[in-house]
Amino acid sequence: MTRTTPTAGGVLAAAAALQDPTRETYTREQVAYLMRLAYDSGRTATHLADVARIHCASVDSGWTRKTYEQRVAEETAEMAAHAASQPWNTWGGSYPGGPVDWETGRPARHLEVAA
Repeated sequence: MTRTTPTAGGVLAAAAALQDPTRETYTREQVAYLMRLAYDSGRTATHLADVARIHCASVDSGWTRKTYEQRVAEETAEMAAHAASQPWNTWGGSYPGGPVDWETGRPARHLEVAA
């Protein structure tokens, strides 16, 4: 027996065969085809119910996917907050470069006493 993908015409023919009051027996292929239609229908319904459940759960949780710009803004703010919390940033600004005192970690030009 060959497997075929159910087509609209095949489904209509199967429905018409089931509705025929004079027909009492079905061929092996017809029964197999009807069983496959029933299986595919149930599988589709189950899949759609699972997708709907997942979608509803994500909407209820308030979770949304962030855009690239939102992620970059959050990461930049996190890095700025981390930099502001560092001990070498006590003079209030980002480190501009240049020589650094090894003991304090501050730029050499901000030291009151030169070594």
